[in-house]
Amino acid sequence: MKGLRILRAFGALGLTTAAIAFGAAQTQLVFWNFNESNPLDEIAMLTPDGGVFASQAQLSIALAEFRFNNNGSGFRGSPLDPNNSTHPNPPNWALQTTRYPAQGQNPGQAGIVVRVPTTGYKDITIKFDVRWSNTSSKYLAVEYATDGGLNWTRVRTLEARVGDRWHSEPDPNGYGELVQIDLSGDANVNDNAQFAFRVVTIFDPATNQYTPANYPSNPNATYNINGTLRYDLIEVLGTEIGGGVEGDVNGDGCVDDADLLVVLFNFGNAGGQGDVNNDSIVDDADLLIVLFNFGSGC
Repeated sequence: MKGLRILRAFGALGLTTAAIAFGAAQTQLVFWNFNESNPLDEIAMLTPDGGVFASQAQLSIALAEFRFNNNGSGFRGSPLDPNNSTHPNPPNWALQTTRYPAQGQNPGQAGIVVRVPTTGYKDITIKFDVRWSNTSSKYLAVEYATDGGLNWTRVRTLEARVGDRWHSEPDPNGYGELVQIDLSGDANVNDNAQFAFRVVTIFDPATNQYTPANYPSNPNATYNINGTLRYDLIEVLGTEIGGGVEGDVNGDGCVDDADLLVVLFNFGNAGGQGDVNNDSIVDDADLLIVLFNFGSGC
């Protein structure tokens, strides 16, 4: 009856419920949005911006380089960042990478590496946005490890549609959403202090060479080690094992006004805190989940 009353209340407010999907609330384990006041501060840029394991998580790079200085400024971030419309105040920055291996060298080895424990959590989800430059590798692999990085499992291959575009840009240049990887099917990822994932450049499967991101849009395009891959909105989420109350956004065991305020203050954001159903947007669906479970655990 409580759920029916809430649905009627939302209907009276003119909010649609047809597309609302209920899902288990996930907790943010680590998050980077790179929106530092000084994008040239390397330590600040690589320090997580949120998550229960922010103090333990690490972001590094292998066989390539981070690039922080863009002629005295930073590098523009994802179009899905809530600050995108107000940039540069407040800013929307991203993490630039470059100096990848030479043609024919080190496939599947060069790229960013994220290490974050999943201790006490299951059903792990990875999210991020990536921007290819024209001369960067067209193909990237997303891989994860449960042993600290000794052995990697490939879970997704990403392909640039054109160069100088974000994955989240709409068709035909992008895919219209963040990259999202669901690892709930591998129990070894759960409750694991040595979990890591990486995004690395790989050869074109048809040629066994690096293909530039802007090919075949530009049939004369060539791969270059100075091509760039830019990352933003990197996030790892999980569901608490053996505990947690659906709709308990702040994790205090009680679904109350505080949880409602978290959703309202983050309303419209591209995921992050307040995204109760983990669909990369804080919206009516998240608000409804909190209201439906209001009072639970209190």
